[in-house]
Amino acid sequence: MGTGKERTKVSAIRARLLSTGLALALAAGAGFAGYSQAYGQQTPARQTQLPTPGDLSRTFVQVAKQVKPAVVSIDVVERTRRTSRSTGRLPEGFPQIPGFPLPDNMPRRGTGSGVIISPDGYILTNNHVVGDADQINVKLVDGRELKARRVGTDPDTDLAVIKVDVQGLPFARIGNSDIVEQGEWVIALGSPFGLQHTMTAGIISATGRDIPGAGQFTNFIQTDASINPGNSGGPLINMQGEIIGINTLIYTRSGGSQGIGFAIPANLANKVYAQLVKSGRVTRGYLGVTLGEVTPAIAQAVGYDGKQGVLVNDLARNDSPAAKAGLRSGDVIVEFDGKPVTSPKQLTEMVVDTPVGKTVPVKYVRDGRVQSATILLGERPQANAPDREENFEEEGSFKLGITTQNVTPEIAREQKLKIASGVIIRNVQPGSPAAEAGLQGGDVIHRINRIPVQNSQDLAEAMRVLKNQREVVIQVENQGQLRFVTVTVE
Repeated sequence: MGTGKERTKVSAIRARLLSTGLALALAAGAGFAGYSQAYGQQTPARQTQLPTPGDLSRTFVQVAKQVKPAVVSIDVVERTRRTSRSTGRLPEGFPQIPGFPLPDNMPRRGTGSGVIISPDGYILTNNHVVGDADQINVKLVDGRELKARRVGTDPDTDLAVIKVDVQGLPFARIGNSDIVEQGEWVIALGSPFGLQHTMTAGIISATGRDIPGAGQFTNFIQTDASINPGNSGGPLINMQGEIIGINTLIYTRSGGSQGIGFAIPANLANKVYAQLVKSGRVTRGYLGVTLGEVTPAIAQAVGYDGKQGVLVNDLARNDSPAAKAGLRSGDVIVEFDGKPVTSPKQLTEMVVDTPVGKTVPVKYVRDGRVQSATILLGERPQANAPDREENFEEEGSFKLGITTQNVTPEIAREQKLKIASGVIIRNVQPGSPAAEAGLQGGDVIHRINRIPVQNSQDLAEAMRVLKNQREVVIQVENQGQLRFVTVTVE
């Protein structure tokens, strides 16, 4: 870990680096003087003692020596139970570790990384590294190989905790990822391609990245520190030797690093870790709504004249917490637990961070009037996407570019409709306004703007009334799920 003199010297170097904010420029042999990044105050250049590139190099060396003993290589053996390993979480270009699909009942081996965060052997890593493993083996930097057991996993954030039964282990401290800034130097440690205890360096490229399909509760830290398959689960370290993230994704078309990697923020990882160690599972607050953005067209359609808020597209169930409190499709939630609501993601994050069973005040707008409700939050369930069958007869055509049929009692039962009326879309003409908006066969139209649609005649009348509007907002339902769609009409 280094002598006391070495640590004192490196601490002095770090302070000088932070006070000048010149680490990146110095690495290239150039520098700027005159400002203190730490305090935002101008300092005369003649009073600034600039660190050298050698000082920066020694800081990297010391941080690596400090943290490397806490980084582990993880080998897993998994006997496949299905022909595809995809979890449906990650978008194209984000590889998962370990391996590729194999025939059923064939053992699969893979490698990943982890970081020890307590002296009694708790290790933080990725769910996609150990979540389905039958055997987990951990290799320490001193060469010891230990069997590990799974403590708990959280697929929603792709985090997992495993444990080895050894005391007195070196461990890394978890830092505050909320104060991480773009441009800071960072180090990634792990076992890319099985090359154990590899270190790469770079900067924070961005913070708060929302990666579609990679988890709705995570605002990723983006870095250009080289991350490759096998780095998954390893730590992203700041220049104080603190964990600020858990490396989890790379964006690549080649299978290797292309300078775009992502880490789960340490503050989120710490919350998940605490719940997994305590109970082996993670619980999250649950409203039971599906949310959408409030566009100008939707705001006009639902009678809302505010700037913020989120649209309730649908209620998950008739007995969901929001439904029991009286919320319904078309409401605009503007405040949750005393805090203003600005986006669907922000509201989702507030809800999941709220303890299950807490009673929360909510303000919403319905038909232009602000209303209040008190909601007892439930526990968020695992989402299941319903299957859909399409087999409908044609009836009537409109300038939306669709053919429709009136909803019958049989169709309502077959489609499990919450609203047992409306018109069901039989076909969508390619390139039509409906197709461009994402409408599809099987969608049931219930409302256009604020005009109810119970049958084809209502649909025709609504289109006649709204014939001069360029945009209309359509409420549709498919397999019991309501949503609002904005259509630009011809």
